[in-house]
Amino acid sequence: MPEIRSGSAQGLEENLKKAVAEMLVLSLLSREDMHAPQIIRSLEEESGRALTMTSPYMLLYRLIEKEYILEAYKKIAPDGRRRQYYQITEEGRGYLEALKAVYRRVSAGVEQLLERGTEPDGQ
Repeated sequence: MPEIRSGSAQGLEENLKKAVAEMLVLSLLSREDMHAPQIIRSLEEESGRALTMTSPYMLLYRLIEKEYILEAYKKIAPDGRRRQYYQITEEGRGYLEALKAVYRRVSAGVEQLLERGTEPDGQ
């Protein structure tokens, strides 16, 4: 497998995924409480396998530390295992809305610039 580094398409892809990971996890949790494997599965399925996450725990712990989510409860998941379920907080919902606004503004600006293509001004 080729090295993923800055200055490459693979490097850009990895950096973009990392940049939106918090927003996507918070978005999933805004719909329903989930356990970690469920978060991973939903992220993959709902993105058409474009986004994957092997271990969400560092991200989840960071969101807990910032009080955007909490470890809500444990229960038996559909797979029969006892799972820790995570839940978004009101602070997390506000943060999610701020992230979405920034993402949409930046994405729109990128699209606007890319639509111009490589043609010089006035052409």
